[in-house]
Amino acid sequence: MDTSAPGHYKISRRSFLKRSLLGTGALALAQFPFDRSAYAATGPVTLTYWHGWTGEWEKMVRSVVDMYHAKQSKVRINPVVVPWDQFIPKLTAAIAAGNPPDVVTLFSTAAIPTLASQQAIIALDEISGVNLAAAQEWFDPNIFALGQYKQKTYGLSYWAGDYCVLYNKEHFKSAGLDPANGPKTITELDAFAEKLTQKHPTGGIDRMGFLPNTDENQFWLFGTVFGGKFYDPQTQKITADDPNLVRALEWFQSYAKKYGSKEIAAFQSGLSSERAQNLDPFIGGKLSMMVQGPWKLGDLKLFGDKLDYGVIAPPLSDPDAKPANWIHGDIQIIPKGCKDPAAAADFVFFTGGVNDPAGYAERVTWGNRPINIPVSKTVLKEPSFQSVVQNFPGFQTYIDALFNSQRVGSPPVMPAAAFYADRLQSTIQQVMLMQTQPKPALQSLAEQVQQQLQMMGET
Repeated sequence: MDTSAPGHYKISRRSFLKRSLLGTGALALAQFPFDRSAYAATGPVTLTYWHGWTGEWEKMVRSVVDMYHAKQSKVRINPVVVPWDQFIPKLTAAIAAGNPPDVVTLFSTAAIPTLASQQAIIALDEISGVNLAAAQEWFDPNIFALGQYKQKTYGLSYWAGDYCVLYNKEHFKSAGLDPANGPKTITELDAFAEKLTQKHPTGGIDRMGFLPNTDENQFWLFGTVFGGKFYDPQTQKITADDPNLVRALEWFQSYAKKYGSKEIAAFQSGLSSERAQNLDPFIGGKLSMMVQGPWKLGDLKLFGDKLDYGVIAPPLSDPDAKPANWIHGDIQIIPKGCKDPAAAADFVFFTGGVNDPAGYAERVTWGNRPINIPVSKTVLKEPSFQSVVQNFPGFQTYIDALFNSQRVGSPPVMPAAAFYADRLQSTIQQVMLMQTQPKPALQSLAEQVQQQLQMMGET
């Protein structure tokens, strides 16, 4: 799903693509960060909560809200689904009109700098009674940083989405590859992909061994794998033309050169969405290897129960490179104009699970399936969480691929991040269609985003 950021720039769902604090002294908020007695006569405060989850995931949200209500009686949460293609415009309009929701889930961090620079959201640091030190101690540092901008914390994530490579073991066997060992490096990935790809006798591609996705999310990942940097916060310089990012995009384009840009475009046009259940390209056997997040493991069990698959960490750019990954989060923020920021912060801390490992373990494995990676390593020891790890092969690989990575990338923290994501996706598409070459394309991208950043008053 897509939306538009302020300035009407489209943002990919994937680009943008949850422990209670109501107990006693050991918890991050030893009590409500507001005076409970204020609600004695008027009853509980009701907060409006906007999110974009639909279908089964809307049920997940309602389950989280029910768990929160069971913990306390002073705050009621009213969840409202706002379609993602309308989300940011509706949010900014509601804030400007002085009638915003009280809590919001952003499907990634890219909008936080823009909203923060417009003073459209409230920093948790500025809410009386909020113990951010406890949250920071609870969260993994890379995940906690997702909600930060200019030394302030504007949100906490439900969880963290990282990435690994799924591979079809039956395809490996038929291609003479060892199904117990996936590729460890980019060079091996390319060699495996060649053996796994099947072309139609009369032309075209029936199956791809691997295919770099033109969605910018995958380039954020592989740009990090290749050691590239997208933005320098110290100099406020856009570094899209970093030599390592050029190298990563040249690798992307190598697939278009090898298998044909038109043939790949035709192949992709026939693929169903990865949310298409049993028609998913990996489940349906159209892709032998595919980059995806841990949430995909639940789909594999539900819709591909006969599929024999493996999971490997993102391949290294070369044998001596450091393990790398890329994360985004589903971030809880509080808009300016919220009727009770302290009560909203309490719910934000709850969905982030601060100091409630057992309760959070239930929420991060809603439906007894992997959703994403917990925000805290403490949760990994919980029996209910370990049960899900045991029942879903490959989930531990996703966990290790994040927490053991020596380089973890995330969306650039600056107001033009949404613009960057949009322009990056179109740049990748042009390169894969052989309409331009990686180096000049990334140089042009860097110039465009730098200009946008200057227009937004950041440099």
